[in-house]
Order: sequence, then structure tokens, then C-alpha cells
Amino acid sequence: MAGKIDAMRERYDRFNRGDIEGATDLWSDDFVWEGSNSTDLPGGGRHEGKDAALQALQDAVSAWDSFALSADEFLEEGDTVVVLGHNDVSKGDNSARVPVVHIWRWQGENVTRLQLLTDTYQGAQILGIV
Repeated sequence: MAGKIDAMRERYDRFNRGDIEGATDLWSDDFVWEGSNSTDLPGGGRHEGKDAALQALQDAVSAWDSFALSADEFLEEGDTVVVLGHNDVSKGDNSARVPVVHIWRWQGENVTRLQLLTDTYQGAQILGIV
């Protein structure tokens, strides 16, 4: 298998083409999604298992009228890949570029965990939650 960064770049490309199955093909069956601490935000909280994580992903993306993810920089250390990027999102008349950090944990050939870090207050404002 190519390096972890190459694999992750390809998964982000697949996601941006709308190929969710291809984007998540390396997720283990016991994959853990760790969204924001605010479960009021779509995709927030901890979701265990690939199916639950896929639902969290769907909830997070479908909350927006428009959602675009850009992976700007990839960093790899051992079994961890960190992706620095941003989401361009809109809801109604509100839009923003929101910075994101994705921390991916690998075990062998599979991805076992994703931790998402972002400006939750900005997201909540745009969604009209606060």
C-alpha cells in the first residue's frame, strides 16, 4: 500500500467526488468517530462502529445547504495522519470558511478513529443553533 498520506489524499478526493463508499473503504468495522463535544451540532459526539460513523458523517454534511471540504495540508507521524483544512459552508443567507483539523488513527491497513476539531461556535452560529 502507498503511504498513509497518499491513501488519505485519495480518500479526500473520493469524498469530494461524492464517492462516500470509496472515501470510507479503509474504515474498520469498529471505527470510532469523535466529533465535537457539542452533541447539539450535527456529527457531534462519539459514534462507535462504521455504520454509526457513516450516519454521523451524513448528519454533519446534510445539515448545510452547501458543504465543501478542502484538505490543505497532510502530516504523518507513525500511525497518525493529521489533515489541516477548511470547510466552505452555507445555511440560508449565512456562509463561512471554517477551519478544521482531522486526526486519523491507523492500525495496520485500516483507519480506526477520526477526531474532528473545528470552530464549533462559528458552526453553531451559521446553523442558527446559538
